[in-house]
Amino acid sequence: MTRARQFSWGHGLLAVLLALAGPAAGRGADLTAGWEALTNYQAGEALRIFAAGEASTNPATVREARFGRGVALLTRQPVTAGQIDEARGLFRALAESGADDFALGARFYLGRIAQHHQETPDPDEAARQFRLLLNEHPDSVWSQSALSRLALLQLYALDPGFTPDQRIAAAKKLLALARVPAAEGEVHIAIAEAIFYYRLPGERALPHLLAAERLGGYDRVGRADILLQIAELSRLAGLRAQAAKFYHLFLKENPRDSANYNARMHLAEVEPPAAAPAKR
Repeated sequence: MTRARQFSWGHGLLAVLLALAGPAAGRGADLTAGWEALTNYQAGEALRIFAAGEASTNPATVREARFGRGVALLTRQPVTAGQIDEARGLFRALAESGADDFALGARFYLGRIAQHHQETPDPDEAARQFRLLLNEHPDSVWSQSALSRLALLQLYALDPGFTPDQRIAAAKKLLALARVPAAEGEVHIAIAEAIFYYRLPGERALPHLLAAERLGGYDRVGRADILLQIAELSRLAGLRAQAAKFYHLFLKENPRDSANYNARMHLAEVEPPAAAPAKR
């Protein structure tokens, strides 16, 4: 129906790492440099900095350095099985020895390793880690980052006997756990994409896309695709005024987009041409 969306599910993690790179009590400048290296895609340099930080006499600095080293191990390309095992060991020790931000982040990454990094994914273990976060620390930035990952597991990997409708119904229940607009919006987008994936009636995705657009927080490409999908689905559903509104928004915000030609053609279908001024 529309062009494929290149939607980034990782932008929330980048924001978390940028926050860690900022000034904070008890954090040495050397560890700040490690977070900055990670956000600049310099995983090798980050590994060096965090490894040095583990020699600190400050226990809080050591925990942060171990967490940072685990993240860097999962970031340095190519990611090897040895790096994954080492990162898992670091995260497991942190998650089982406290409830600070780095313990919660470690649990999040244990879920990500099970979901994404290990050779054979373990969706049940990934969901277990994410649910522990959401049940025990629902307001944490790490829990909110986990929410859309859990939604993807529920929509595609968990409960193999579920029908598409049952998968979508289960994912909708996760919306109640969202504490911030970005997390809620990502779950709505995941549900909308699953409706398309399972070839269910497209109009069922429309409320989720409208909610995602209202919640905001997307980059230019993500927002452009949301606007265009809302316009297309509205046109197909016969919602002409709504379709026209979102075609106009798309064209206004994306004047050089390759989809503009089709968008203008479809806009002409749902919006009558302006009446010519009356002759005197």
